[in-house]
Amino acid sequence: MNRFLLLLVTALVTAPLATLAAPPSQSSQATEKKAPARQGKLVFVSTTGLEDIGTLSSSFRHAKTAKESGYLSDVVWLTYGRAVVALDPTVKAVPESVRKEAQAAKAAGVRLVACGHALAKFGIDPKKLQLEAEVVDNGVAELSRLVAEGYQVIRY
Repeated sequence: MNRFLLLLVTALVTAPLATLAAPPSQSSQATEKKAPARQGKLVFVSTTGLEDIGTLSSSFRHAKTAKESGYLSDVVWLTYGRAVVALDPTVKAVPESVRKEAQAAKAAGVRLVACGHALAKFGIDPKKLQLEAEVVDNGVAELSRLVAEGYQVIRY
C-alpha cells in the first residue's frame, strides 16, 4: 500500500514539473488560440419593417458582427416582406441609423439580398436599391436554397 501511495504522490508532483521543463515553444503553442475554421454559414432573415426600427437595425448589426467574428465563411442578410423598404433610399421614413447599419454590414462583407416579389409589392425599383443589394425572384425560394446549402437561419 505504501508503494502505491509513493508512486501516486511522485506522479502528482512530477507531472507539473514536466510541464514547467517543457521547451517554451511547446508550452506557448498549448496556450495559443486556434484560428477559426470559417466553415459556418448564417442567413439573417428580416421580415420586420418600419413598425419595429430597433429589430430592423439589429438585424443588420448582428449580421455585421457575425461576419466580423471570423468563424463564418458566409453571412447573408435576406429580406422578403416589409423589411425591403430599408434598402430603398427614397423612403424618408427609414431612419439614417438603419441606413448606416446596412452600409456597415455591407462594408463588412455581408451579402444583402432582397426578394423581387416584395420589391414589386411595395413599388420599389430594384435598380435604385441602397448598396446595390442582390435581387432574387423569390425570397422564400432563396432561403430554401441557402438552407439546402447548409446555412443556419436567424429570423428577425
